[in-house]
Order: sequence, then structure tokens, then C-alpha cells
Amino acid sequence: ANAANGTSGTASGTTSWSKSAISLVAGSNIITVTASDSAGNKATDTLTVTYTAADTTAPSIAISSPTTGSTYSTSSGTINISGTAGDNVGVSAVTWANAANGTSGTASGTTSWSISQISLQKGTNTIAVAATDSAGNTSSAIITVTYTAEETVAPMAAQSPAESVSGDNTNPVVTIKSP
Repeated sequence: ANAANGTSGTASGTTSWSKSAISLVAGSNIITVTASDSAGNKATDTLTVTYTAADTTAPSIAISSPTTGSTYSTSSGTINISGTAGDNVGVSAVTWANAANGTSGTASGTTSWSISQISLQKGTNTIAVAATDSAGNTSSAIITVTYTAEETVAPMAAQSPAESVSGDNTNPVVTIKSP
């Protein structure tokens, strides 16, 4: 009999016996075994079985910086991302991957996590951040980062009839000598 859930049954065998498929509940289960003979004599023994149910609950994860939204635009070639994660048992790791350039890594921290200097590729970068618990359950949050790189102008080279080129990449000065 299992006192934890009120189930009982009959074992098979006499001097050596067994009982399969005893229903257990999470936590402590006190199993009482009673043996009796044909004269009505009885003996009992107990066994305590502690059952830990499998963790099937995925962790939660949220991105809180640089935005709580699902999209973000920047002119910087790197980005820092941070947020929170939680689980009914505990978060064992927070990892990230940028699908645009194939970079990935592990965040610093688990329930309060941060990732520094994620390299961005020009254009759309889909960055997935995943929380995993010790049972292997995983959930993800995704942020789509648009990286718009500043355009640079190459220095101009002097060509005839120009006599000289001066200035910088954003304000070139061309001096032209008339024939």
C-alpha cells in the first residue's frame, strides 16, 4: 500500500515476490508491504521512496536592453544586450546567436544576464537569446537589430586638369587649373 496516494495491490510470488507499476506521487511515498501465511500470521515492513517528477517546464526569458521591443536600429557595429530569465527549478545557462554573421556565445549571468559587444553585420541581424534549465528545457527571445553603417567616402586622387586635391573624406577640396 502507498500511503501517499492510497493505492494498494497484490504482489506476485511467495518467498520471492515483486510488484511492478506502483503509482508514486512527487515527494515522499511510504510503501507498506504486508506478508501473510495460511495460518493468518502477518508481518509488515515499510520503505520510503522519494520521487522527483521530471522538469518539463521551460524557463522564461526577456530582453530588457537596449529595448523591450522586438526591433532596434543602430549605426554602431556592436551591440550590448541584457535581460532576465527564470525557471521553476533554475536557469543553468543563457546563450546567444546572431544568424546574420554566425557569431554566438554565452551570456554573463543567468537570472539577470548581459552580453557585451555582439558584432553586427551591415543590414538585418536576428539575434536569438536562449535560457536553458538543467533538464534541457529551453526558451528563446529574439531581437532583430538593423545595423546601418555610416558611409565613408574614399579620398579623391588628383587627375588632370586638376592640379591638387586637399581636405578630408567629408569635405574634399579640388583645385582646378585652367589651361
